[in-house]
Amino acid sequence: MVAQEKEIDLIGERVAAIYGRALFDAAVASGNRDAVLEQLDSLITEVLDRSPQLETLFANPMVAVEDKKRLIQSIFSATALPLVLSFLQTLANNARLGYLRSIVSQVHRLKNEASNVQQIGATTAVPLSAELEQNLREAAARVLGSQVELQTDVDPSMIGGVMLRIGDTVYDGSIAARLERLRKQMSHGVVEAIETDRSKFEN
Repeated sequence: MVAQEKEIDLIGERVAAIYGRALFDAAVASGNRDAVLEQLDSLITEVLDRSPQLETLFANPMVAVEDKKRLIQSIFSATALPLVLSFLQTLANNARLGYLRSIVSQVHRLKNEASNVQQIGATTAVPLSAELEQNLREAAARVLGSQVELQTDVDPSMIGGVMLRIGDTVYDGSIAARLERLRKQMSHGVVEAIETDRSKFEN
């Protein structure tokens, strides 16, 4: 089961990389890169997030391609840029609408790379104030040598501290994480003591 899920993830990553690059290059060539990204973000937040049934339908291989294309045309033709509309139709033709979120995320990564912007995530036990967010953003920018796009989350189970995600790397400075490491170290120490002087515990 784990191997199958991993395979699906790898397929999604490849699809997102291929289609994300194609869409990003086309958006840059059109001169409407930012407008295209804004429409794609709006499609995610204003349409798919509010209509999960529509997203399920888009990803359903049992729904005919032509039905999906007609639906796309009826929903988006009045407002979408020609490039966005054409891209959605292409995804429908190639049974790739189910990867739309991943593709949009990939386009954002490519935009950040082109603009020397790194996206980092910060998870804290309580919401950060605007001042602390700004301080964290500025500190990360100095360390990374690039502009920073900061996304924040709250996890009360952390007790305190902050967990930073930069790319695929997690830097965990939470109190909960330090307590867990200490617990493991203490447990390991007890085991070592028993192993090195086990005669005390033998009959």
